[in-house]
This record gives sequence, structure tokens and C-alpha cells, in this order.
Amino acid sequence: MSEQPQMTRDRALEIVRDCYTTGQPQSTAVELTGYSRSWVATEYRRLKARGISPVAGQLDLFDLTG
Repeated sequence: MSEQPQMTRDRALEIVRDCYTTGQPQSTAVELTGYSRSWVATEYRRLKARGISPVAGQLDLFDLTG
């Protein structure tokens, strides 16, 4: 049984951002990307430092104005 190739860093960053902005735990991002917990935690910290809300995506999901 061969392992699947690791996804690109850019794709993993997209997934981590989506997980972060929809309030998903870091463990979900780890499972979806296959990247290490420490890498995902670092990216979560970077998003937080940039002032991105961990629920920003939830606001988009439930926006009833559009």
C-alpha cells in the first residue's frame, strides 16, 4: 500500500485558514492536511496574530443579508 503524496503547502494553508475561520479545532486541520500538529499550531498562531477572527467563516456561512 503506497502513501499518498503530501499536499502542497499552499493547499494546506487554505485548509488551515478555512478550519481556523470556521472555528474548527487544530486536530481537524491536522487530519485534513496530513501536516504535523506543530505546523498547524504555528499557522493558527499566525492567523491569530494577523487579527483574523476564528469565527469569521461562520459569519459568512450564516449571513442572511445576501
